[in-house]
Amino acid sequence: MSDRIQIIVHKGHKILSVDNSNLKPAEIVANFPIITKMSLDNKLLLTVMDVTNTTTDDSIKKAAGESHAQIEAVLGQTYTAILGIRGIQKILANAMHKGQCFAETRGEALDWLVEQVSK
Repeated sequence: MSDRIQIIVHKGHKILSVDNSNLKPAEIVANFPIITKMSLDNKLLLTVMDVTNTTTDDSIKKAAGESHAQIEAVLGQTYTAILGIRGIQKILANAMHKGQCFAETRGEALDWLVEQVSK
């Protein structure tokens, strides 16, 4: 398990926490197989991801889309809260997956995730 990818518990719910902050696109892409495996192995429907100080490109879009499709094919609806997203990143992310929010703080992100499965 990577120091940047961990399972945490918030208000009794397991959440995959992914810290992609300050990484280059290739490093972010390299994290997606780990994200997919951990989500599937642990049946995790909730993910919080920090993308502060990053850029996006087609390789990230492709890797994220493939990971998301694999996870939802097995687990069904998933939810992602993203921190540090801005500009074009937000437009691309929103086009890929509707079950997400763009949060200003980690606490806001975690609370939003828990609310989605508590409805």
